[in-house]
Amino acid sequence: MMIVEVATTLCLVWFVWYFVTTYFERRSMPPGPFPYPLVGNLRDVNFNSSKPFRKLRETYGNIFTVTLGRKCVVVNTASLAREARFGRNKDYAVGVSVESIYPFNIILGPNDVVFADYGTPYLFRRRVFKSAMHVFGAGINEAEERGGHAVKSMLEKIDSLKGQPFSPKELIVSAILIQLRQWLTSQNLSFEHSNIRLLLEFGEITAKQNLEGTYLHKLPFHSYLPTEFNRSIKRATDIKSSIIHPVFQSHLETHTPGVIRDMTDSFISAYKKDMAKETSKDIGSIDDIRDLMVDVIFASSDTTSSSLAWFILYMVSYPEVQKKIHHELDQVIDKDDLPRWQDVRNMPYLQATICEVMRRSSPVPSTGSNTTRAITLAGYHVPKGTWILLDLTQIHHDEQEWPQPEEFKPERFLDVEGKFVGWTKLDAFLPFGLGRRECAGIAFAKIMLFTFAATLLHRLRFELPEGAEKPNEEPSSIALVSSPGDFKVIARNRR
Repeated sequence: MMIVEVATTLCLVWFVWYFVTTYFERRSMPPGPFPYPLVGNLRDVNFNSSKPFRKLRETYGNIFTVTLGRKCVVVNTASLAREARFGRNKDYAVGVSVESIYPFNIILGPNDVVFADYGTPYLFRRRVFKSAMHVFGAGINEAEERGGHAVKSMLEKIDSLKGQPFSPKELIVSAILIQLRQWLTSQNLSFEHSNIRLLLEFGEITAKQNLEGTYLHKLPFHSYLPTEFNRSIKRATDIKSSIIHPVFQSHLETHTPGVIRDMTDSFISAYKKDMAKETSKDIGSIDDIRDLMVDVIFASSDTTSSSLAWFILYMVSYPEVQKKIHHELDQVIDKDDLPRWQDVRNMPYLQATICEVMRRSSPVPSTGSNTTRAITLAGYHVPKGTWILLDLTQIHHDEQEWPQPEEFKPERFLDVEGKFVGWTKLDAFLPFGLGRRECAGIAFAKIMLFTFAATLLHRLRFELPEGAEKPNEEPSSIALVSSPGDFKVIARNRR
């Protein structure tokens, strides 16, 4: 009986302590629903919707606080996002914590440039990453040439279907993986190659991770439990080790200074060059390149393939837009040639359409970082260690920035003369993130998006199968990357 009384008293004391400390911390922070013990605000967020924070935004405004395994301030406008990343907080709203990124720090590796914490090692690796991209590109034209195999293989694969309906999603991601693998290792693989199948599995496991890891990280010894979650993490790390590590070791052993065979050579060369100039030695080791290689495979393939899948969906849903792109391509590209990156400046409507696809679908629905010290945002106090989440889906559908945001209008990205306004002209367009946590591989993402989209529409016309309903324009699920549900198309040869 004494044990029950003691346990009850301790529980009551804990609940009182929780409510009092939470109240005093929250009262100076942005408004939001009071978090329940243990579960926080899980019940206040609609994870089955493409806009999970919609009701909270309607209730609390454009900035609010929720607890989702950790304190989180959600930002819903471009102006507030820029205040967080470019204002006086720019050096303090860029960190991450283990609980914020688990299990990605295990799957991708702790020393990458996507999920690693902000600091000297991160800045060094990011500098190596960008230097390697520049050296490898030498850049853009050669990188484009290196990727021709994947585009041509995809056209051959579609041609072999003889006009039969097919689901474009897996075909697109396989083609992107083939191109990235070629850039990374100089290897030209087929769609049926075992490594491509393994990378597809790796991407599926990684993309499905969500808040489960945030909560599990708080449980002692959880990683030793025989759960499906832990088995999937183990499977992903095994795939990574079997594909990435041998390639890296082989390149390290055969690396010749001044000779760039592929992106892995670029990483090794950039690392050695920057290390020679680095005064701080506490920045990791050359083995960190393995995590940068994983970044290339995962971050690039998931977001790019998702964007292209959305592109195909909008082409069959809005055939008048597809017709305009066909006309533009026919004016610029000879019927027997393939589009090249240098042609992009002559295709404003295609560029505008790609941007509108990324605005309307928001393949990366949100991006965030931890505060490394207490900051002030929109007049509110934000404590150290708070996760600041930029809701890119909401920002891309803000009626104040985008009139009739649910409508698909490529003309948003054209000026009155029909010229493309650019990727950065519109402040509320943030497809690659913002500030110091912005995607490090933007240039190569644009190359892939343009060359794949232009080549596919130059050669093909996409249609819905007879009797098929218009595809759903809402994402099939919300996780790290937003992808469309499964849909089938028919590809007709235009040549």
